[in-house]
Amino acid sequence: MSITINGNGTITGYTPVPNGSITSAKLASGVGGKVLQVVQEPFTGTDSQSVSSGGNWVPTNPKCSITPASATNKILVQANVTAALAQNTHGMYLTVLKAGSPLFVGDADGSNMERVSVGTFSYNDYNFGSFFFNYLDTAGSAGSAIEYSIRLSHDSGSSTTIYLNRTEATDNVDDRKRGASSIVLTELAA
Repeated sequence: MSITINGNGTITGYTPVPNGSITSAKLASGVGGKVLQVVQEPFTGTDSQSVSSGGNWVPTNPKCSITPASATNKILVQANVTAALAQNTHGMYLTVLKAGSPLFVGDADGSNMERVSVGTFSYNDYNFGSFFFNYLDTAGSAGSAIEYSIRLSHDSGSSTTIYLNRTEATDNVDDRKRGASSIVLTELAA
């Protein structure tokens, strides 16, 4: 088929579709992907925890819960987390948890490697790093709340402090910073 638009804007070579018929057909067929609900849990305060070598920390905030309408629906999980480490030149790592269990992590390789979702590098006591996480999860249950939360860890060989939404240095001068973190959950029809 060939569609042509001539000099005066007349279109030829196509058959017009009655007004609204495409939209009505899509709605009637129950096409998935419709946004059913969006829940957000922002956290703009600060927190910190001393974490041992090989250990991890599950902060109280941010945590976000959603109650899916169907077990087959999808949950788009989005997290942004701002964190800093008290040890220079070491990395921090984020794992997103679903009902307390890791949601999306790297494959196992060896018995000692920690499996995480994402990582970042900490430079010094005046900087923090940002983690960004996006994953399309399957609800797996319906009618009861599912909680998504975060777990933080580091690669220092000794105990060190992880800071949430702040730098290690916290004196009141203009080159210190405060950050914000959040989890956003969007339920999509299957």
